[in-house]
Amino acid sequence: MKMVGKSEIVCHKMSYAYAVFLCHSIDKTVLYKVPLVGENGTRAAALAVCHKDTSAWSPKHLAFQILKVEPGTVPICHFLARDTLVWVSN
Repeated sequence: MKMVGKSEIVCHKMSYAYAVFLCHSIDKTVLYKVPLVGENGTRAAALAVCHKDTSAWSPKHLAFQILKVEPGTVPICHFLARDTLVWVSN
């Protein structure tokens, strides 16, 4: 993994007839570029964001249910969708 940024702005594509994105920035997140290798040897790179402070999240958030952890105890990381744009400073 390679850390790409700490002050990123993420833009999610919205469902409209034309290109519309919802952009936001979340404090205490880190963006990583992650190399992936498929079973057939195909290689790709994906972006993953890690939310370092989840203490204000609802305990009912799906991530806590799946991982069986509580808010604020561990970072929550996930890959970004294909149609997501990310702006990072250099």
